[in-house]
Amino acid sequence: MAQKDRLFDVLTHSVPGFVWLSDPNGNVEFVNDAWCEYTGLTRTASLGKGWAQMVHPDDVAALGAIWPPRASGQNPAYQIQLRFRHKNGQYRWHVVRANPVADSGGQWIGCSTDIHDLVAMQTRDRAQAEILNKVAAGDDVLSILEELCTLGEEQLPGSRCTVLLLNDGGTEFTGGAAPFLPDTVHSLIPGTKVGTGVGSCGTAAFEKRDVVSECIETDPLWDDWREAFTPLGIKACWSLPVYGPDGDVLATFGFYFYEERAPREDELKNLDNLRRLASVAIDKARTAQALRESEEHYRHTVEHNPQIPWTADPQGRIMSLSSRWKEATGLPVESAIGHGWFQALHPEDVDRVRGYWAERLQTGEPADLKYRIRLEDYTYRWVRARATPRRDENGQIVKWYGAVEDIHDLELATERLHRQAYVDDLTRLANRRSVEEELAGLLQEPRTCGPVELLVVDLSGFRHLNDRFGHETGDAVLRLFAILLRKCLCETDVIGRIAGDQFVVMLHEPIGEAGLQPFAVKLARELEHRMDRNTRTRNVGVRIGCARSLVGDRCEDLIRRAKMALYAAKEDSKQPARLFTPALQRTINERADQLELARQALRSRWLVPYYQPMIDLRSGEVAGAEALLRVDHPADGILSPASIWAALDAPKLSKLINDQMMALVLSDLREWGPWPASVGSISINLSGEMLMQEGLARSLLRKLERKSVKPHQLTVEITERVLVDELAPKTRQCLEQLQRHGVRVSLDDFGTGFASLTHLQRLPVNEIKIDRSFVSDLGQSGTGTAIVKSMIHLAQNMGIDVVAEGVETTEQAHLLQEWGCRYAQGYYFSKPLPADEFGAIWCAVTKPYRGTFQQKRPLPTRSDGVAVSHS
Repeated sequence: MAQKDRLFDVLTHSVPGFVWLSDPNGNVEFVNDAWCEYTGLTRTASLGKGWAQMVHPDDVAALGAIWPPRASGQNPAYQIQLRFRHKNGQYRWHVVRANPVADSGGQWIGCSTDIHDLVAMQTRDRAQAEILNKVAAGDDVLSILEELCTLGEEQLPGSRCTVLLLNDGGTEFTGGAAPFLPDTVHSLIPGTKVGTGVGSCGTAAFEKRDVVSECIETDPLWDDWREAFTPLGIKACWSLPVYGPDGDVLATFGFYFYEERAPREDELKNLDNLRRLASVAIDKARTAQALRESEEHYRHTVEHNPQIPWTADPQGRIMSLSSRWKEATGLPVESAIGHGWFQALHPEDVDRVRGYWAERLQTGEPADLKYRIRLEDYTYRWVRARATPRRDENGQIVKWYGAVEDIHDLELATERLHRQAYVDDLTRLANRRSVEEELAGLLQEPRTCGPVELLVVDLSGFRHLNDRFGHETGDAVLRLFAILLRKCLCETDVIGRIAGDQFVVMLHEPIGEAGLQPFAVKLARELEHRMDRNTRTRNVGVRIGCARSLVGDRCEDLIRRAKMALYAAKEDSKQPARLFTPALQRTINERADQLELARQALRSRWLVPYYQPMIDLRSGEVAGAEALLRVDHPADGILSPASIWAALDAPKLSKLINDQMMALVLSDLREWGPWPASVGSISINLSGEMLMQEGLARSLLRKLERKSVKPHQLTVEITERVLVDELAPKTRQCLEQLQRHGVRVSLDDFGTGFASLTHLQRLPVNEIKIDRSFVSDLGQSGTGTAIVKSMIHLAQNMGIDVVAEGVETTEQAHLLQEWGCRYAQGYYFSKPLPADEFGAIWCAVTKPYRGTFQQKRPLPTRSDGVAVSHS
C-alpha cells in the first residue's frame, strides 16, 4: 500500500494540470503542486472550500449547480469549464473533470486542463467570422469598426477600444469608431493631423510603430490631449497602427485602461492578432464600399451616356438595341435587328465592316471599328462600335455586348489634326514629319529595286526675294515652286517641304548612281527655266543635293548626306546639283576637324600673332607690320590659318578668334611701348562679324586705353566685301569713329572684291593694300602691270597710302619702288616673325636712334642708282 501511495504522489505532482481529491461533501482533501504554483495558494489554504475563492465570480453559480457531485450509474463523471484566477490576477479557462473513486467511501478525484488559449482562439474565430460576414454582406464601415471595438474589449478584458481611420495620404484622422467616448471628445478626432505628440494613436500612425503609454498622466505624448481624457478616468493607452496591403497605415487600434499598466507578453500576441483582423476587415470593407460606389457611378454613367448599347447572339445577329438608336439616326430599332443594321452603313464601308465583323466572330476577339451610318435625312455620320463577348465556363461565346457612339465631330477634328500634323499648310505638300515617317518606312522595307534615292532642293536667292517683296510674295513663290516641282516629277514620287525654302523628293523609281546627278541637274535647270517666266522669281536659283541610301541607314542619315551634297552645290557656281560621294564626306570631315581645332585653340590659348614687317621702300626702314594669325599646336608646332580656315567663315567662332587675337596684339603693343605716329603702326584684320558688333568702336577704344596703347599705333584692316554689305552704313559710322580718334583704316586685298571709287570716296580709308595676286604678275603680264600702276596712281591722287602685299622678288620690289608705291611686305623682305623676334626689331626702330632692320637679301636699286637704305 505504501508503494501505491508513493506512485500516486509521483503521478499527481508530475502532471502539468491540477489534481485533487475530495470527500463526498465536496471538501477538498488534497491538491497537487501544479495547483499551488498556478494560484499562489498554499495547500492548507486550498483544502476544504478554500479552493473556491479562485473561481471567477461569473462561474460560481454554474459550479454550485453540480458541486458537491452526486454519483449515479448513468453519469458517474462530471465535466465543466471554469475560469481560475492566476496568481498574477488573470483568469484563465480550464476544463474540470471529476470521477468517483471506487471503493473509497464516496471520495472523488478530479483534474483540470488549461484550455484558455483554445477558448480564446475559438472566441476570436467566431468574432472574426461574424465581422467578415458583415463585410461580405456589405455592412457600412462604421458598424464593422464598432464590431472590432467590441471584439477588442472581449479579447482584452478591462480595456475600452477605438478604431480611428486615416485619409488616403495617412496624414490626418477622418473619424472612426470610439463607442466609449462622449461626443464632445469624439468630435475632436476628425481632421486631426497625425504626428509625434498627438496622443498614442496620432504618434503610432505618424511613426508607424506600436505606442504604449503606461501612464498618460506623465507621458509627454499626451500633453495636448491629457485634458480631454483624464476626466474619463483613462490612465493608460496602447495604440497599434493598422497597415494595408501596400504598407500604408489605414487606421489605429487603440486600447484604453482605467489603470496604469503595460501589456503582458500574451496580450501583445493577442493585440497583433486583433491588428491583423482589423487590417483585413478595414481593407475589405473599403474595397466593398469602393465597389458599391463604382457600381453606382457606372449605373448613373450608363443612364446618362449618349452611347447606344446593344447585344448580339454568338453569330453576330443583333438581339436588342437601345431606343437611342432611333433618337440618334431617326431609323426604327426594328430595322436594325438581326443583320438589318448593315443597310444603314455607308456603301464604301459595307465590305470593310462585314469582313471585320466576320473575323471577330470567328476569333472571339473584342471588336473596335469606325464606320459611317446613314441618318433619316440621308446624311452620314461617323460612329465607333465596340463589342466584347461573354463566355460560359467552357469558353464558348454566349452573347456579344456592345455600344455605338457618335464620333463624327471627333473624326472631322482628327482629320484636321492629321492634315496639320502631316501636311504643309502653305504648299499642301507633305511636311517634315510626314517625309521622315515615309522615308523611315522605305528604309526599313526590303528593297529589290535598289537603294532609296533622295533629293534635297533649295531655292537660292529666296531670302533676298522675301526681304525685298515681303512675306506674302515669298509664300506665293513657295506655292508656285511646289506646283512646278510636282509637274516636273512623277505622280508616284514623294515630295515634301522640310524647311522654309527646302524641299525633299523621294524618287519612286531609282535612277541609279550614274544617272542621279545628271537627272538632278536637268531638274534644277527645268525648274529655273519655268521660274524665269515670272519677273519676281527670275533671280531665284535652284540647287539640289542628291544621296542614295546605304545598308542600315536611318532617315536622318540619308537626309544629312543629301544636305551635305546640297551645300556643296551651293558653293559650286557651275553645277546646280551635286551627288554625295566619299570625297565630299572627306571635305566635310576636314571642315569639322578645322572647326574642332579652332575651338580647342580658343580654349587652350593656342592662338598667337606673328608679325610680317612692312618696309618703307623710300627709306628701307621698317614702317610697321601686319599681325597674322597662327596656331601654336603643342604637338604639330606652328600652324597657318589654313588649319582653321572653316572657323574663319563661321560667324561665332570668327568673332571669338578676332577677339582673342586683338587682345594678344594689344598686349604686345603695350609691351613695346609708345612711338610717334610718323614711325608707323601695327595692323590687324577685322572680320565682318566683328564690325557688326554694336558699339565696336567704343569697345576697341576702351581696350586701347586700358592697355595704354595710343590709337595711332593700331591700323584696322577691312575687306572690300564689308564696304558693299547691307550693313555698310553701320560699318562706315564705326570706322569714322575709330579714325577720328587716330586709329588708321586699311582696305585689304584691294582689287579682288567689289569696291569702287565711290566706296573709296565715302569711306574713311587711310591706305589700300594691293592683293598679292596682282603683285605676283608684275613683269609677266602687261594687264597686271597696268592694273597695279593704276591702283598706285589712283591712291596717290586721293592721298591714300599704298601697301603692296606678297613681294617675293627683287624685280617686284624694284618696279613698285619705281612706280611710287610707298610700302611693301612679303617674303622678299621677311617672313612673319613671332612677337619676341619682331618686338626686338620694332623696339630698335622706335628708339630715337632708329634701329635698323637687317634684310636677308640685298634691297633693289632704283633707276637712279640709289639703293634702298638698311637704316
